[in-house]
Parts: sequence; structure tokens; C-alpha cells
Amino acid sequence: METLERLPNIIRLSERVVRVLGLNPNKFTLQGTNTYLIGKGPKKVLLDTGEGIPEYIPLLQEALDKEQSGSAGERATITKVICSHWHHDHVGGVHDVLSFLAARNIQLHNPPATAADAASTTAPNNKGLVDVDTSISSAPTEVFKYPCPGRDDPETRFQTIQDRDVIKVDDQTTLLTLHTPGHTSDHCSFFLKEENTLFTADCVLGQGTAVFEDLGSYIRSLEKQLSFSEVASAGSSPNYKIYPGHGPIIEDGPAKIREYIKHRFERERQVLAVLSSPSNTGSEEDTESMKEFTTASTGKTAMDIVKVIYQAYPVSLHLPAQHQILLHLKKLEEDGKVKRGAGAGGEPVEDLVNVVWDLVPQTQANL
Repeated sequence: METLERLPNIIRLSERVVRVLGLNPNKFTLQGTNTYLIGKGPKKVLLDTGEGIPEYIPLLQEALDKEQSGSAGERATITKVICSHWHHDHVGGVHDVLSFLAARNIQLHNPPATAADAASTTAPNNKGLVDVDTSISSAPTEVFKYPCPGRDDPETRFQTIQDRDVIKVDDQTTLLTLHTPGHTSDHCSFFLKEENTLFTADCVLGQGTAVFEDLGSYIRSLEKQLSFSEVASAGSSPNYKIYPGHGPIIEDGPAKIREYIKHRFERERQVLAVLSSPSNTGSEEDTESMKEFTTASTGKTAMDIVKVIYQAYPVSLHLPAQHQILLHLKKLEEDGKVKRGAGAGGEPVEDLVNVVWDLVPQTQANL
């Protein structure tokens, strides 16, 4: 397994971007969720909020306190929060962030008259946050997100964003929204126009590969990022950095996206190779049978395929691999390359885990 690169909790990545770790590392989030403060002046946009780890709020405050603008040393604040998608490690911290920002806005725009007032207004609660005196008005921070009915928290009043929406952070910072479904149906990426940089959230990671709900949509989203970058970077370098939702920055963004696409199509070829082989030996020797995919097949379940493709991996990884293979099979079914057979009892089944899959003869697929 790839060794994870050590990342600092706070780091300035560019003139307009500061990364703040969500402090939630695990095998799914890598070093933790990357959250980003974006903007050149004192007004910032926060992209993603982590999952609600109490220690994140003091870290966010530290990052903001380091941001000052002009000779007056105007303190930075967050005017907008953007959530890339509904997963808990990206939206779980929304309420904590909003509570913190409400208290911070009170301090910035209506500072307490006395030390006693300050203590009563910003006394820490048992979560490490601050209790806010709601009788004092402060401008609310808007939270933006592509809608995901059934997944979005009804208590969070998300402002809707759509594909190609422009989010103006300040006079010198512009974000363009790209709806990039596949990882989730509501997943969005964001292009920072002035720096030719792409925030990919969980569509492309700094290390390893991303998981997805729908492979067809995911591949199209990767291709969309590539084609968009060629248009967006017209007149400038076709290369751009990627600031991912997890892991370190990627210096050559287009190369990484092409690598992701190549990896998915290689896995697809492996699946077809296993299905094209009468025996469970879907290896390099199946190259000839893969050309037309007309070889007779006895049919195989997703786990049959996993045991061939992932035979060098620990058995403990076979179950999660099965889920990914099923998503590949669903895409191949949509492409007309495979079909569902019968279950173990000879009758059609709805449970994809037990479904036997067969190749669609090439001549039939071309009809």
C-alpha cells in the first residue's frame, strides 16, 4: 500500500489558497479532508468543512487569524461556504463552522465593550466551540451546494449551485462550478480562473484512486474536466494544478486525470478478459480473446471475477473490490457489452451479488 505523504495542518498553497486539514485521517479519508480558504482579500470562501471534529474549529480560526489585508491589518472572515458533495467528511462540520463564524462576525463587526462582555459572548461550550448571543445581529454566512434530494440535511439551508455557475469571491478571485457526478450524484469540482487551478474534491485524489457510485457518470466527469481545461486555459498553459479533496496537490492535473481514465478502462478490459475465458484465468494470455469478445462463456459472478483480477491481494480486500467490479459490470451492461444471466438457482435475480454475467456477442452488440 502506498505510504501517505505527511501534510501540515495549515499551509499556504498560493496567493489565493490556504489548505486547512479536517483532522479526520483514516483509510478512507487518507490524511484527512482537505478544506480550503480561497480569496485574495479579507473575504474568503471556505470549500468543504470536514466532518465536525472539534479540534478543526481552533485550526480554522488560526488560519483566518494569520490572514490580514492592507496596512490596517483587517482580519479575514468567511463570507461563503461551499460543499462539494453530501458525504459526511465534507459537510459534517457545517453547523460547527457556522456557529464559529457567527461568533467571529460579532467580534469583528460589533466588538464587546468590556472584557466581561467578551467572556460572556464567546465562552467555550462543551464541544470546544463558542456560544453565540443571538440577540446581537451579524451577517449570516451562506452555504452553497449542488442539490441532492434525500441526502442533504434539511436543517441546513443550502443555497443551490448548478453546473457552470460563477462564484465571485472578490474582485480578483473567481470560481467556476463544474458538476462532476459519479463519485456521488451531486459532486462538484471548482475551477479557480485566476490561477488556472482545479479543486477536484473526491473526483481525483492526491494519492490512490477514487471510489464512485456510477462508473459511467464518473468517466464522463473525468473527461469533462479534461475538455473544460482545454477551453478554460486557452491562451495560457494547458497544464494546471489539482487541489484534491484528500491528499497532496497534483502538479500535472491533466496527466493525473488521464491516468485515472486509463486505469478504469484497463480494469474494464480485465473484466471482459475474465468473462471471455471459459476458465477463471483472465490474464495477459486472454489478449486474443479480448479482441472481439465472442468467446463462449460459462458466466461468472462479480466475486468470480474478483478472485481472478485481485488474486494477488489479501482476501480481506475482495469484498470491497466486488462492489467496484459490480459498478464496472453495470457500465458494461449499459454499453451493451455484457448481460445479466440467471442466479444460482437458474432464475433471474435482482441481487447483483449473486447475478451471473455473460458477454454479449460482438455481432449482437452491433445490431
